[in-house]
Amino acid sequence: MDVDHWIQYTLNDPRASKTIKALGVATSAAVIYKLAGYVLRELILVPKLTILKDVEELHKPRKGGRIPGRVVICGGSVGGMLAAAVCADHFESVLIVESEAWANEQGSEIPERRQYRTTSDGYQAIVPPRTRVMQYYVANFLQPPLYMALSRLFPKLPEQMDHFGLGSTLAVMRLIFRYGGVYTEDPYTNVTIKEGVPLTLNITREATETLIRRSLKQSRSNVTFKTGTVTGFIRDGDRLGGVSVRTEGGEVDERGDLVIDATGPTQFGFHKALNAAGFPVSPSLRVEYDPGMKYTTGVWTLPEQVRKNWPVPGGYQIAPILAMTPDAEAGESRAFYLVTVEKDQMLITTGGWNEPQACHSMAEVRAYVQSLDGQEHLPNWAWTLFDLLEEHEAECTPFYTDAKVGPLNWVRWQMAEGLPPNFIAIGDAIMKLNPVYGQGITKTCIDITTLDAVLRRIQSKLPLPNVSKLFFDREAPRVEGLWDGTRANDYGWPGTIPVEGEDLDHNAFMRKWGRDCIFLGRKDSAIHRIWWSVNMMVAPGTDLFSPRIVVKMMRKKWLGW
Repeated sequence: MDVDHWIQYTLNDPRASKTIKALGVATSAAVIYKLAGYVLRELILVPKLTILKDVEELHKPRKGGRIPGRVVICGGSVGGMLAAAVCADHFESVLIVESEAWANEQGSEIPERRQYRTTSDGYQAIVPPRTRVMQYYVANFLQPPLYMALSRLFPKLPEQMDHFGLGSTLAVMRLIFRYGGVYTEDPYTNVTIKEGVPLTLNITREATETLIRRSLKQSRSNVTFKTGTVTGFIRDGDRLGGVSVRTEGGEVDERGDLVIDATGPTQFGFHKALNAAGFPVSPSLRVEYDPGMKYTTGVWTLPEQVRKNWPVPGGYQIAPILAMTPDAEAGESRAFYLVTVEKDQMLITTGGWNEPQACHSMAEVRAYVQSLDGQEHLPNWAWTLFDLLEEHEAECTPFYTDAKVGPLNWVRWQMAEGLPPNFIAIGDAIMKLNPVYGQGITKTCIDITTLDAVLRRIQSKLPLPNVSKLFFDREAPRVEGLWDGTRANDYGWPGTIPVEGEDLDHNAFMRKWGRDCIFLGRKDSAIHRIWWSVNMMVAPGTDLFSPRIVVKMMRKKWLGW
């Protein structure tokens, strides 16, 4: 039978015709399903829940010219400086008010010498130049969105990194992760630096802050710094007219068309300034819980013989981040983290919930790791490292910083009524996250990228529209998942004091779902990549509830495979 006859026969056969129609309907349904999924994710969820679209617009020329006004930023740490970089692209001038003179006068270079002290327990500690920054010498865990933002905000970032000798710290995100006694590696372990690959900087808070400050000063001539302490907000009708600043020369007023609270955990706008200026802020906006955890970080400077003889895959320069993370379901409440950073330094962090032992020597670190659940799966190169560090401990001159994580909170500004239209807060002035998860600076990056997107959508004239509402409404959905996810994990420990009105079972489903995704990902690389992408903030959290994962999760639960 030739093709023409076969087609004619098929069209005249009722059963064949029904089958073809059914196949057509099924194919159309599959196409519509795929298209609907694409539209939902790419056009709705990604723009709403992430900064992946907005980050592409950073530092692009503003349409209509700069707004003829001045921004006053209260606080000159990482959040304040990144906000200044964004605002300098949109306003004629920006003023940063920073309380620590050292930061303004010497904070653009990394000091060659450090000031140490010996504690009453006999171990070496350090005196940081930044008195208001917890663990100034500890590494930041910088998820890929931060490098995306920095590289766009500061086109000459590679030159600034070379100035500080940080070129070798730029790396593909490599995370060897242990959870529930199981080790996984990220999807980019064997990938080199190239376009489209998620990158990170393996640097300390000291290097991060100094790099940003120098980059800001050399790229934004319309940003100025003032040493002083903001003591209050000045009201001007229905909005803010500026701030009052206490300086060595006395009290002065600084005019501002937009006022940004970047005071960190102090949350100056929430606790004092807005109420005092006649803009009542309800205490109920702020929710808080206390994880009651502690951790210790040892900073080791590795001599050449240690770097050369350490058999880490790929060599010392591109050593991965090793993370042994607590697992509430398995009852292991302690963590262990290891990362290499600038100037041949290695940071080793121990600690967790339920009053863990503080480690102040390599012998104590080794004993601590040997007692962890899942330590038998630790790579051999990690144990060899312990041997090398113990052998060369005196040459490594380690010092230690102890930290107690206090109450964590979220000021839900998006729920506030009657805020001045030209006030916003960023960073810890909105949300203070558990630092052990390493999300704080990337969360600040979400804030300033959101601010850039809002400013691009308003006209270049004064007075400003209600920037406060535009910003907080856009920012809240992007950070709510961070709050819910870390809180759910912290609620896995009986010592955590929950948010008022909640108990420790609140959001337990989220913690267990994430854990199940990790275990499914051991055998399904696609699921592992999704989990990794969500945790690295290069995908919306809703990806963890895609039909593919839900079906496999239900199959595992009901059928056991």
